[in-house]
Amino acid sequence: MRMTREVDYALRIVAMLSKTGTQIEARQIAHKNDIPYRFALKILRKLVQSEIVKSSRGVNGGYSLNKSASEISLKDVIEALDGPIAVNHCIELPEICDNTGVCPIRRKLLSAQKKFADELASVNFKEIAGEME
Repeated sequence: MRMTREVDYALRIVAMLSKTGTQIEARQIAHKNDIPYRFALKILRKLVQSEIVKSSRGVNGGYSLNKSASEISLKDVIEALDGPIAVNHCIELPEICDNTGVCPIRRKLLSAQKKFADELASVNFKEIAGEME
């Protein structure tokens, strides 16, 4: 399983907003994180739709966190961009497999996925911002 570049950029954006605690213009977010501007806008739109980030229009407009950094986890941001975490298709779509009730591989993958998702949910952006230089 590999994170998409979009998720990687979203994590950086939320970390930046968590660290600064202020509203930042989209061009500045893109520039400071070395993200193409249009791609940053697309990511910011998804973060706004998921209510992780809020936007303000106008001359003094920009983006800021919509809630406290301590209330936003790595899992929240990943799922805002990519949807629910699923390590295999049979977990995401159990109807594609005839063995879902008895498959030992699926059971082990479900267990691993739960541990992974729980770990991502346990890390919040207040912690991350505190560790940033």
